Amino acid sequence: MTGEDGRQAALPASAQRMARLLRHEVGDLLQSVYATVAIMLERLPAELDQERRLINDLKGRAELCKYEMDAAVELATAQPLKPARVDLLSVVSAALVQVRRRYAALPLEVKGEPGLFVQADPRALSSAVSLLLLAVCQSAQKRACVRLSRADDEAQCWFERDGFPVTAEQLAWLEQPFASTQQALFGLALALACRACESPGGKVSVTSPPEGGVVVRLALPVSADE
Repeated sequence: MTGEDGRQAALPASAQRMARLLRHEVGDLLQSVYATVAIMLERLPAELDQERRLINDLKGRAELCKYEMDAAVELATAQPLKPARVDLLSVVSAALVQVRRRYAALPLEVKGEPGLFVQADPRALSSAVSLLLLAVCQSAQKRACVRLSRADDEAQCWFERDGFPVTAEQLAWLEQPFASTQQALFGLALALACRACESPGGKVSVTSPPEGGVVVRLALPVSADE
């Protein structure tokens, strides 16, 4: 749902209340899942490797559900953004902790120097980065990569994954937050990234190199407080 200027518009108040209520109820359910998983892992004998993997997978799915629910509510309510000085590498590193639990076997490389501060809403940027990382890892075949760089007064964060090339039509689908169940995670991530970047004057772009895969580029202004 977008306004005349193309920006995300908030849903009616009744729909916003319903979205917040749903997030609250799902949040309570997920807390029960986390507590149950912790108790089961503590009591399971160490030799039951398969059972432990299944339980950890359940925890990973619950965390993914939370990310998606938070993203959906963020887009539905269109809460005001409050840009602040944010350490970009710290945001990426925090998201990596969760993502690596879910995709421990996938080579995931991070390239970038510390101390790259940008102007962005911390909450929105953190959600966007987490979902982008999950989306990239979910669709990668053999590898994924995150690169941080700086060009003049602009900081860039690149999310890359290998795989088959993506057509122009498919790229258009990826930019729609709820276009399909299969691409919902990517769509939510990109929609959140656009929100996180638009307020401080940043940009989001998605390309598919000829050799295959997907590259998502976030560009944000470097913090003037450096």
